[in-house]
Amino acid sequence: MAPNPFLCLRNLFCPIYWFQRGESFDGSICVEEHWSAPVPGIYRYIPKHGWHLVRRDGADEDEYAPQPTVYCRIIHRYLLESEMEERCRWHEVTRGKGKPEKFLFFRLDDGYTWVAGWDAKGRFIPGPYRKWCYDKESMTMRRMTASESADSSRSSSIVPE
Repeated sequence: MAPNPFLCLRNLFCPIYWFQRGESFDGSICVEEHWSAPVPGIYRYIPKHGWHLVRRDGADEDEYAPQPTVYCRIIHRYLLESEMEERCRWHEVTRGKGKPEKFLFFRLDDGYTWVAGWDAKGRFIPGPYRKWCYDKESMTMRRMTASESADSSRSSSIVPE
């Protein structure tokens, strides 16, 4: 049987195919570690699924369903997936005189300040971030004024919504 010329040329010019010999390992290698944040407890790495909270500190038994964690690129640390969903909201805002744009806003640790972290297509927006606040009267997001920004950075006793 003659070799396929296409496969020979592809292997010659594409280095990605040079080192693939056999199947990749899909075994069940699970790693467990103790983390103090986001919740103190035992976390397990499940291949292709990420880190999950398995047992909280002080608990006698494992969690009924392991809680997944996600890495938040805005605050640069892991959060429980449920907490991440609580802290994110979609809002439409108008910047200048343009048409309304939709953003996924993320609430920071102070419980009052929001930042636009993802655009309407779900693409991450890297910082630096402008600060926004949720106006309960008009039920919209608005840019934070300089005085509000200074107050929120000095005060850490603001209760989240």
